[in-house]
Amino acid sequence: MNQFLLEVRNVTKSYSIYSTLFQVEVAKKPVLRNISFSLEYNTSLGILGPSGCGKTTLVKIISKIEQPDSGEVLLEGKSINSYSKEEFATKIQMLFQNPYAMLNPKLSIGFLLKERVKQNFVLTGQKVDNQIIYSRINELLEIARLPKNILNMYPHQLSGGQRQRVAILMVLSLYPKLVILDEPLSALDISLQAQMLNFFSELKEKFKFSYLFITHDKNLAEYFCDKILYMYEDGRYELQ
Repeated sequence: MNQFLLEVRNVTKSYSIYSTLFQVEVAKKPVLRNISFSLEYNTSLGILGPSGCGKTTLVKIISKIEQPDSGEVLLEGKSINSYSKEEFATKIQMLFQNPYAMLNPKLSIGFLLKERVKQNFVLTGQKVDNQIIYSRINELLEIARLPKNILNMYPHQLSGGQRQRVAILMVLSLYPKLVILDEPLSALDISLQAQMLNFFSELKEKFKFSYLFITHDKNLAEYFCDKILYMYEDGRYELQ
């Protein structure tokens, strides 16, 4: 096994600036400048910085949504570009700031979870077995301390905390090696934030995944993460 789960090596990214009159490129705005860091298995890294410092761009590159201008990202010792879309989905998953991004409002929670667990069977080449799928869903509900009757409910019928827990189950049902948390607590009040932090810490130990935690909150990052990557608007960064 490779020593590092994730390695970001000298990643640089700039965006074009166009003139408003002729829509001609007039300059390049550097966003990431030779950024490098690594993440070991079953550990966590907070990515901290103000708006505009490149946190979102970095995450998009790690998620294969965007390509860097130069540099590379390795996952388990292999370039992320060498993974198929299906294989990559079992390696990296993202939990969005708004859980509605993952929950189709027209579908019941039971249907959403069933399809997600079934997807794991398909992606990993297992024979789809409905009995095992329902057993796994019940296990996930127990882990999340959610009642079984939630399976008959729709996203709009859940509380904010319940929606967030279901979204987390959607992510973990694929058993990823790395979870990217994009400001996952910003829509919750302080008491629910504390509950979700404790809950996620429990899940990390049970499912043995690593995570990147994107946030503006220094206190949250220091409490929740093993290491912190500080990013600045001028392109500088430091790892602590």
